[in-house]
Amino acid sequence: MPEVETIKEDLRDLIVGSRIEGVGVLGAALVERPSSEEFARLLEGVSVTGTKRRAKHLILELGNGRNLVFQLKIAGQLLLVPPVEEPTTALMLVLHLNGGRRLFLRDGTGLSRARLLNEKELKERLSSLGEEPLEDAFDAQYLRQKLGSRRAQIKSLLLDQKVVAGIGNIYADEILYDARVHPRQKANALSEKEWDALHAAIRKNLAAGIEHRGTTVRFYRDVLGRSGRHQDYLRVFEKHGSACPGCAGPIVRERVAGRPTHLCPACQPLHHGDAPEEQGLKLGQA
Repeated sequence: MPEVETIKEDLRDLIVGSRIEGVGVLGAALVERPSSEEFARLLEGVSVTGTKRRAKHLILELGNGRNLVFQLKIAGQLLLVPPVEEPTTALMLVLHLNGGRRLFLRDGTGLSRARLLNEKELKERLSSLGEEPLEDAFDAQYLRQKLGSRRAQIKSLLLDQKVVAGIGNIYADEILYDARVHPRQKANALSEKEWDALHAAIRKNLAAGIEHRGTTVRFYRDVLGRSGRHQDYLRVFEKHGSACPGCAGPIVRERVAGRPTHLCPACQPLHHGDAPEEQGLKLGQA
């Protein structure tokens, strides 16, 4: 989420008010709705009137009432030329803007996707997403109500966009380390103190990621081609073999929820058994 938020704010400053004068769809898999030909036709001659973000969806609001919705996945880059030098590889889309500028979408994995949706379709698309973690509605009680009776591992639940909108693998590892919760811990075994710590860690780490303009481990760049800075503040992600900054024990890497996962076993002990009955958590299903 911090990376998409950074791109959203950059595009708000740099291209809102611009007119799309031409569209080149270069990646056959990019456009999911409508057809590539209709996608290009409906974009040409339209102005960009605003930018929004919901979870990991980047949304350009258009003057014709439609919304250009991007999912940049793990490697998508939106680059404004000029001032960025024109990219030449892994191109999926180019939007020709007035004033001689062009917005390129580059993705070496080919996983980025774009949709052109009206307001009703956009609402339907986003309807299943969980609360935004930096909004007031996202509090510790919300987190407990959503997850407190679940027997699934907490990391897999944090990555579920229907629960919390916008947490990715890097931030999940850092959040769980901050909260001193093991990634394999079952949600229904968390104490009230751990739920409070987890909620605070989610807000703290995502806010820091935004402040530092995203995390560049490999692919991420902002609209002007710059790396983020948050990678300089990571404690455990891809630090396996290094000393834990908290206890000086070893950081290890495991596979949890199908994702490479980094943790300190000493600072994040795995405990067993259900959470205390006095928590009264009988909501949801495992």
